[in-house]
Amino acid sequence: VYADRYYYFLQGDYRAGKITLYRYLPEEAAEAVTGFGFDEVKLYNLKIMGNPLYVTSQDNETFECYYPERFSIELGARQTVSLIEDGKVYIEEWVEEGWDEENSCATDDYRFYNRVIVKDFSGNTVSEEKGLLFIAPNGDCWIA
Repeated sequence: VYADRYYYFLQGDYRAGKITLYRYLPEEAAEAVTGFGFDEVKLYNLKIMGNPLYVTSQDNETFECYYPERFSIELGARQTVSLIEDGKVYIEEWVEEGWDEENSCATDDYRFYNRVIVKDFSGNTVSEEKGLLFIAPNGDCWIA
């Protein structure tokens, strides 16, 4: 990830059981920013996101942030975290209404849509809005 004029990457050392976050500038030595033991993080979907950047992981039930601060947010089955910005976590969710589970088909009242749920780091819902989150290459974001 490129953020704050540096390239950042995660390195897994399986022999040592450690994950290290490095920052790097071309033609300079990489510098370790922080590290975690395998027992301190969930390795599934471990990634770097955002600017400022966060080290996170996510499974079907929980979003975990490990750096620069530690917090956890419970997720629904159809939710995924797309963005962290200004102390808020932006979660995208796809919603199906009017689906007949027993017959595995749509009813006459079937509706499919996306929703963006914004939460604070404590997991409290700040807002919910129908739509998708779009992130431009320059970092600008909007919900449409």
